Formats: sequence, structure tokens, C-alpha cells
Amino acid sequence: MERYLRKYGDAAFIAELTKTVNAHGEARALFNAEVADSLAQIVEVAEKYIKNESARLMAALERLGAKVPEFRELGLGDVEERLVAAVRESEVVIEKLRARLDEMREGKATHLTLDEVFDLVKELNELWDITSRFVKFYSSLYSDLSPLFLMAT
Repeated sequence: MERYLRKYGDAAFIAELTKTVNAHGEARALFNAEVADSLAQIVEVAEKYIKNESARLMAALERLGAKVPEFRELGLGDVEERLVAAVRESEVVIEKLRARLDEMREGKATHLTLDEVFDLVKELNELWDITSRFVKFYSSLYSDLSPLFLMAT
């Protein structure tokens, strides 16, 4: 009888442990899905920001370069090149992140970092800052020289 109780006790214990392990597997799958969905939203917001702001910046650079072609020689052309490179890189990074998110949703172990996306956002913001300095410079030139144009007429 004592052997039977020990055997039954072990079987119940093993069943309880199996249930606990299975519950953890379900919790991990739910966690991975929720984290992947949250990260996907961040990636979407970053992608939208990069696309919209890079398009607006390119339009501003083109307009500024057309109005004052000398600015291209002063670094505006470099800003355009950096912008094109950043946009190209952002497309690759976004696709890579989406692939990692898909792996995460499938339950595969994956390493995911958003550093690359935020580095691209930082680069885009720096390009905006440089462009802003060009615009401020152009504005100060215009305001400094406008009295001369008024006097000439």
C-alpha cells in the first residue's frame, strides 16, 4: 500500500509540474504576441515619421536649392545625399525589423532592438537641424539685405 501511495503521489506531482510548464508555454506565447504587436506599432510610427518627414525635407531642400543654388556648394548637396542614404537604409531596417517581429510572433527566439530605427530618426532630425540653419541663414541674409533693395528702388 505504501508503494502505491508513493507512486500515486509522484504521478500527481508530475502531472502538476506538467500543467505548470504548459501554462508557462502559453504565457510566453501570449507575451511574445503582445510584445510583437506593441513593437510593430512602434515600427509603424517610426516608418511613417521617417517617410513623411524625409519627403517634406527633400521638398524643402529642393526648393531651397532651386532658389539659392550656391547653398548646394555650401553643404546642401551633402544634406540631400545623407537624406537619400538614410531613407534607403530605413527601408532595409524596417523590413529587417518586420521579419524579426514575424519570427517573434511564430515563437522563435529572436533578438530585436529598435536602436537602428531610432538612429535613423536621429539622423533625420539632424538633417532637419542643418536645413533649419540654412533657412535661418537665408532669412538673415534677406532681412539684412532688404533695406539695400528698398533704397535702390
